[in-house]
Amino acid sequence: MSFLGGVFGSNRKQFGARALAVVRGQSTVVAADFDAAAFEISYRTHDGERGRINLTTVFKRCRGASAEDTERMLSDFLTMTPSLGAAELPDGWAAAAPCLRPLIRQAGQLDQRMEGMRIADHTLWRPILPCLIETVVIDQPTAMKRVGPSDLEEWGVDADTVFATARGNLAGAALDTVAGYDPGSKAGILHIPDNDGDMYAGSLPLVDGWLAGIGAKAGARPIVFIAQNVGVLIGAEFSEQHVVRLVQLARQLFDDAVREVSPVPYTVDDDGRLIPYRVSRDHQAWREIRSAESTLAASVYGQQYEHLRADLDADLTEDRAAKLMHARQQDGTEMTFTPWTDAVPTLLPRAHNVTLTNVETGETFGVSWEILAAAVDLRPVEGIHPERYRVEYHPEPEVMQRLRASSGMH
Repeated sequence: MSFLGGVFGSNRKQFGARALAVVRGQSTVVAADFDAAAFEISYRTHDGERGRINLTTVFKRCRGASAEDTERMLSDFLTMTPSLGAAELPDGWAAAAPCLRPLIRQAGQLDQRMEGMRIADHTLWRPILPCLIETVVIDQPTAMKRVGPSDLEEWGVDADTVFATARGNLAGAALDTVAGYDPGSKAGILHIPDNDGDMYAGSLPLVDGWLAGIGAKAGARPIVFIAQNVGVLIGAEFSEQHVVRLVQLARQLFDDAVREVSPVPYTVDDDGRLIPYRVSRDHQAWREIRSAESTLAASVYGQQYEHLRADLDADLTEDRAAKLMHARQQDGTEMTFTPWTDAVPTLLPRAHNVTLTNVETGETFGVSWEILAAAVDLRPVEGIHPERYRVEYHPEPEVMQRLRASSGMH
């Protein structure tokens, strides 16, 4: 009989109560509480570090498992959470530097608050791609700790040094992967599952020269996917049909993930920088790539919206965060759109389209982001990722007339 179906039933609150007991049993934990609505545990450790653990991942893993297996998976999951492991972490920069590893993660939780502080304020992070960030952890055999600004102060180093060191620690694995990639085998597709995460394969795209090396061996533009929090999918632009196959494989990995990252394809520019892989509208893979971009944006902006809305409800801001909507048009094309209501202070997410509504007449029309940005000076708000743009009053009548003439959802 399964843990969820037998001992505790399918009740998320009961599962959370058991998880809370495990967290409170950790020697490093001073206090912990379970938020049933958010399905997460907040905790505070003896050294003053605070964190939150969302239980969705482990809840999915435990479906259908026996009571014994579920207890083990729950314990392993929680004790491998940053700060909860009992193992001693390196002391000082010289000891910590070889243990640093980079991670690519979704950015939706940056504006979540813990005891008044945003996660973005006590975590070392930087934007790396649309909706994604790069963070750094100290990796140990039985524990892992997120690096924060306080660690930099203690070590006496700057953020660039920490990021560069973490990436450099994966150089050996990156070289081995390039050497082992055979473009003539399995249609030039390489999937490294890295189920236990020890290899940090999902972070290889951050290593300078790694993806370019894959492309050099393939003799074609390289393409990489970080669909899940572990593993990586590698291919190349051999043909349009091949790109379609890659995107479809990555989407399946993303949809099946216990903890998803991104279904979007990425490549490198001429300078070796990691960028989204984009194609023209007549490309066979355009619809699938557009769907992947829309799915990622809707997920990450949706998380961000909830946290920014909480700030508004708590009177921490006067700006209303606009929702990002994900829709499918009549021709099957997926797109995102967001509303801008005249005279309402609003933080607009970057969307494919923006709808403008006159509060007096109720008139509403939509324009593409590119058309709006060409007519209005849209500037991203500092410190928010993914980007949001503060707007309030609609443009002058003559500008609105031009926008109206170019209306349409794209």
